[in-house]
Amino acid sequence: MAMTARDPVCGMMVDPAEAPAKSEHQGRTYYFCAPGCKQAFDREPEKYVQPRRRCCG
Repeated sequence: MAMTARDPVCGMMVDPAEAPAKSEHQGRTYYFCAPGCKQAFDREPEKYVQPRRRCCG
């Protein structure tokens, strides 16, 4: 089974081994489906690494 990662900008699932872009932030590697998502992340990483709030909880 191939490992997948979620692009933090658009939410798309990507294969880290074949991701067209990646960035390091606070010791963690993030993988992206396209260079545009990486550029958005690199401009404002805190916007994308904040835990998402779940409904009703």
